[in-house]
Amino acid sequence: MSGEMEAAGALATAGAVAGAIEGREPGAAGEGACANCGAKVDGHYCAQCGQAAHAHRSLGHMVGEFLHGLFHFDTKVWRTVPMAVFRPGTLTRNYVYGKRARYLSPLTLFLLTIFLMFFVFSFIKAPVEVAGTAAEQRAAAAEHLTESREGLAEAQRELAEARAEPADDDDAQHRELALRLGEQAVTLAEAEVARREARLAAIDRGAAGEAQTDEGAAAPPDAQGADLAVQGDAEGDADAMTEDDMEGVSFMPGETWQDGFRRAAAKEDFEAVPGNPALNERVRQNFANPDLMLYKIQEAASKFSFLLAPLSLPFIALLFLWRRGVHLYDHVVYALYALSFAALLFVAGMVTAQSSWTVWITPWLFLVGLPAHTYFHLKGAYALGWFSALWRTFFMLIFACVIILIFLMLVIIVGSLG
Repeated sequence: MSGEMEAAGALATAGAVAGAIEGREPGAAGEGACANCGAKVDGHYCAQCGQAAHAHRSLGHMVGEFLHGLFHFDTKVWRTVPMAVFRPGTLTRNYVYGKRARYLSPLTLFLLTIFLMFFVFSFIKAPVEVAGTAAEQRAAAAEHLTESREGLAEAQRELAEARAEPADDDDAQHRELALRLGEQAVTLAEAEVARREARLAAIDRGAAGEAQTDEGAAAPPDAQGADLAVQGDAEGDADAMTEDDMEGVSFMPGETWQDGFRRAAAKEDFEAVPGNPALNERVRQNFANPDLMLYKIQEAASKFSFLLAPLSLPFIALLFLWRRGVHLYDHVVYALYALSFAALLFVAGMVTAQSSWTVWITPWLFLVGLPAHTYFHLKGAYALGWFSALWRTFFMLIFACVIILIFLMLVIIVGSLG
């Protein structure tokens, strides 16, 4: 619940900041001297410094200013958002060439949509591989273990039959190959049984730990105790398997991604940052608590989302390197409005993916909606012909994938290092 409250606070902060950027409706007209600079006032604002003629001191007025800044925006939001979605080229071109009073600025819209995206994201839980109650998980793990043991018995039986066949000098090479394949099948089946047993043991230990907590603990354990418990579970999983079985295995069948990270952190030869033991130990600690690491990555993505704009500028400028009359300011406005639409598109995608009735819409939003929007945005913003807009759209989508990968790498590194 704290994550949702933090996201709501971030959204309110974004609204307040955006309201401060955009300003608000003037208050009552005043006259006399400005309380701020002393200049003569004849109207709603001081012509010298811009301060409102009346400086209110009531708490109700402060609350009203906050709500006004968060929701009202002089009705600009209701003009800007539909334009950003359905007529992005016109919106960008109008803003670049001076028609700005009727629209939210690109920075304001970017702030709001980015914080809105993370606000919605905080309420949507990602699906995990193993779902259901503890009893259902144990039943599924026990069924998988039974199947694995049956597979091991079948592989051992086939290997025994292959060894029992009489030797034939004319077909010795074929027999040797069959024996090797049989031995390899038995080895793989034994490793699979060991993994299933480790998974079942981990579920049993988790259930026993929950029962002990419910019976004797008056309060939840502290963070250090939780980390030690997590590390103990991971070490227990590692002990149930041989080093050969664990080598090269990222995630065991039937385990969650959290279990895989904990098991990796429990390895003695864990090395994520070669040559830097201090950073490597920080990564190990984050791997031992993967849910906290995911939260740190999400927090880093929210805090550093502003980097998407400067990361985009070199790629956009490259597409218009030889075109006259296009300035860097134009690219900044285009990038901020484009990123605002992308954030709204992610919000729509996350919402539609939550229902079986609308989940089919989600892929179409990205496979059709994003390319179409990029095409019309480029065509209108830079006054391009259809062919010029088409080939630039192709490269812009490739650049967008590169930018997202760079950004994800940055936030993952920041989140993993704590």
